[in-house]
Amino acid sequence: MQSSLPDFSAAQVVIGLVAIPIIILAALMSRKAVLVMLGILLFLASIGVARDWLGSVYGSWLLPLQQSRNFAFAALALLLLAGAATMVSNSRVARIPFVSWLVLAIGLYQSVMRVSHEGVEAGMISVAFTIATIVPLIVVLPAIADCRADLKNYAFIIAVAFFLFAAACVMQAVIDPSKLTIGLNDRFIGMAANAQHAAVIGASCMVFAAWRAWGEPFERSAVLWIGIFIACGVAVLLTGSRTGLAMTAVGMVVLGYRRIGRSILILPVGLVLAFAALKVAEVLGIDLPFARLTEGGDTRTIAWGDLIADFKSSPIAGVGMDELEMSENSFLFAAASFGIGMIGLAILLAIVILVQCVAIFRATLRYRKLRPIADLVIGFNLAYLFGANFEGYIMSRNSGIMVLLLISASAGSVVLTAIQKAEESGDPEFALDWGLDELVYDEEQLAAFEEDPTADEFYEEQHLASPHERV
Repeated sequence: MQSSLPDFSAAQVVIGLVAIPIIILAALMSRKAVLVMLGILLFLASIGVARDWLGSVYGSWLLPLQQSRNFAFAALALLLLAGAATMVSNSRVARIPFVSWLVLAIGLYQSVMRVSHEGVEAGMISVAFTIATIVPLIVVLPAIADCRADLKNYAFIIAVAFFLFAAACVMQAVIDPSKLTIGLNDRFIGMAANAQHAAVIGASCMVFAAWRAWGEPFERSAVLWIGIFIACGVAVLLTGSRTGLAMTAVGMVVLGYRRIGRSILILPVGLVLAFAALKVAEVLGIDLPFARLTEGGDTRTIAWGDLIADFKSSPIAGVGMDELEMSENSFLFAAASFGIGMIGLAILLAIVILVQCVAIFRATLRYRKLRPIADLVIGFNLAYLFGANFEGYIMSRNSGIMVLLLISASAGSVVLTAIQKAEESGDPEFALDWGLDELVYDEEQLAAFEEDPTADEFYEEQHLASPHERV
């Protein structure tokens, strides 16, 4: 079996040996460094080697990094775990959500099944890669939030990845802008492996950006998040991905329902009308920049039929990922690749995701300050599950959408754990740290805070010490 590890020169090895201790030291000294490292990991997971219809590499200026991104991701993830070791404690490990454990189980099951398809060596390498890429994330992510204000750290990770991706695209636009798009329709890919990959990441980032801009509208950073939302929205449109656009709509409906009410349901209707208008323009011969959204017809039925046929041919072990040409449904892709055991894990993951959505919705009904984070978790998760019906990303062990799922699951688990602890302990300082005002104040005080939102902040400043240093 040919090694998938990149070749390094002596100079690169020496530089690496010098840089590694510096990175670890920086992470140990600063929580912000840990967040930046997480953002870099999300960026690495969001890029990939693009290929044209003939299978030829569609190289960008970032091709060397794209080709070695799996190795770079695994190495940096292990560095992250070493650097953030002081942040992780037994109590924080207990926050790891079942969703994250299932993502790890899917990766490990896939690795074990590869032994039968590709041999023992390939399977063992796959096991090591799965552990190196997923374990650091599921351990560190729940450890980066100690109070409600720290929940913004999860959005900070997305911001770092966005700016790295955007900077790489700008550089490519300067060097050769034609490499930013692919295919006859010039679908946008940026630094991603394909247009669908770029659309899924863009749609997911839009949900996080909307949460930050919508949830804290009076912060100066809201302008930044609005800009990220718009940039990702344009990117999704330029990919021509109907799946990406629909995922965005699902997330926006959930985020907007409690803020706007039932009128937010006009969004899906508006999208349908927009599609109809684009189709009419196409029929009339009017060339619109987003007309590709209406093109392509049914691109899933044949793929689903092929995946079902592959599963039927080998229902126990599957036929292996290398034998498949289609991946347009996560559950069918799981079944066709590795058989009934894998599709069972994929379905269980979907069920557990929905259970977490119900749990965080019910847990935050009483607590107004935590409703926005509940909406984020639910909105992203429902968008994720919707997209999984049209893309095969559930089995990925190193993709942007996988990292985002772990971020969302960790945020939800941290909030649920905090609510449970506050309700059981009765500690007013801990409750206020997490915005659980309803456990501390009576109805009259809460009503006064509704009229003057700064009143509760003043009370905290006068009566409570800061829980910990802010980063």
